Amino acid sequence: MATAAGLTAFDFGSEIGGSTRIPAHFNGLYGHKATWRSIPLIGHVPGGPGVGRWAEIDLACAGAQVRDARDLAPILHATAGPPERDGGFSHTLAPPRANELGAFREAVWTEDASCPIDHDVVAAVDDALSALKVAGTKVEVRPTSPPVDMTTSHALFQRLLFGAFAYDRAGLTAVSSAATLARVVQHPREEALDAVRGTFQSHDSWLQADVARHELRHRWAEFFREFDVLLMPVTPTTAPPHHAKPIDRFGRRIQVDGHSRSYWDQVKWSAIANAAGSPATTIPVRTGRDGLPVGLQAMGPSGGDLTTIEFAELLGREVEGYQPPPAFA
Repeated sequence: MATAAGLTAFDFGSEIGGSTRIPAHFNGLYGHKATWRSIPLIGHVPGGPGVGRWAEIDLACAGAQVRDARDLAPILHATAGPPERDGGFSHTLAPPRANELGAFREAVWTEDASCPIDHDVVAAVDDALSALKVAGTKVEVRPTSPPVDMTTSHALFQRLLFGAFAYDRAGLTAVSSAATLARVVQHPREEALDAVRGTFQSHDSWLQADVARHELRHRWAEFFREFDVLLMPVTPTTAPPHHAKPIDRFGRRIQVDGHSRSYWDQVKWSAIANAAGSPATTIPVRTGRDGLPVGLQAMGPSGGDLTTIEFAELLGREVEGYQPPPAFA
């Protein structure tokens, strides 16, 4: 919010399931998730002091939020590269695959029965497609060769996510654990059971998920031989109202065009890039009916950070783009 209000030039942090892109979408900013492992996160996430301070939590990636997409490139140039302990080589960011909006090869994935989007997000998709059509961009809506469906990708993401969180179980208080277990008993087919299974999975189970992750990354690499970027929603809606369930995390709900959906649907579209390890950049596209920003995200090939950033900058010029919050205009 500080970046959106113009109180700071940018925010730099990390995400494991959309913590950079989702707030950027909610606040009308450009948000970027860097390619997995391209920016060291040693010391960024507890726990330290102790041996834990030298670790990098699995699945996590660095990211930034800015008002102008052009500010993302220098942030990446300043931070990408190996950790000091792996000195002796360097990372070189691949140049953008295109420098004009009409030169991009664009795939668009915006519909999935497991995570429907509301008509504010549909309107943002329509605005983006109209701009791409005017620019002469080669666009394929609902590509026939996606490497994975959302259900499979998200199941893998959850195993990796909760496996990563299992390193530090300090947050598993008696009260929160009781609420989660109660939710499992009451609703055995919902996310609470996935969380319990993932947190306490065997090492063999995690290894199988890790193997599946790398196989999926290979399939995405093949997909991005045909396309430069994949345009998707960030979440199903604009920013939802605050919930009143600080303990019962898996009892939270959101409304998607009048239908009650799991609160954790907000992660599903963003998690596609997390499971793939790919870079992704959000673009503020329009203002919703409730007066809140609506964004989309462009996912690209692993190492193609400058491609998604360039695309976001060019598309952002043709849609609403960043607009200061009314109180700070």
